[in-house]
Amino acid sequence: MPQFDKITFFNQIFWLFVFFSGYYLLLLKVFLPKISSVVKARSKKLKQGTRGLISYKNEQELVSVIFNDSIEKTAILVKKTINDETFKADSILNFWCSELNKNDFSKSNIFIENFLYNQIVFSKKNKKNLDISS
Repeated sequence: MPQFDKITFFNQIFWLFVFFSGYYLLLLKVFLPKISSVVKARSKKLKQGTRGLISYKNEQELVSVIFNDSIEKTAILVKKTINDETFKADSILNFWCSELNKNDFSKSNIFIENFLYNQIVFSKKNKKNLDISS
C-alpha cells in the first residue's frame, strides 16, 4: 500500500503539518480578529438599539401623558366656555324678551287681556242665561 510507504511517510506528515499550521496562523492573525471586530460592533449596535428603544418608549409614554392632559384641559375649557356663553345668551334673551314685552307688546298684551276677560265674562253671562231659560 502506498500510504504506508516508509520513504514518503515523513514527507506527507511534514507538509500536512506545514499547511495546517499555516492555515491556523492565517485564521488566528487575519480572519479571527476581523470576525471578532464584527461581533463587537454588532453587540455595541444592539446595545445602542435597545437603549434607543427604551428611550423611545419612555418618550412615547411622556408624549401620550402630555397629549391626554392637553385633551382634558381643552375639554374642560370648552365645557366652561359653552356654559358661560349659554348663560350669557339666556340672560340676553330674557332681557330682550322682557324689554320687548314691556315696550312693543304692551298695547297688544292689554288688548288680549281685555279680549280674554270679555270672553270669560260673556260666556258666564250666556251660561247664566241658558240656565235661567231652561
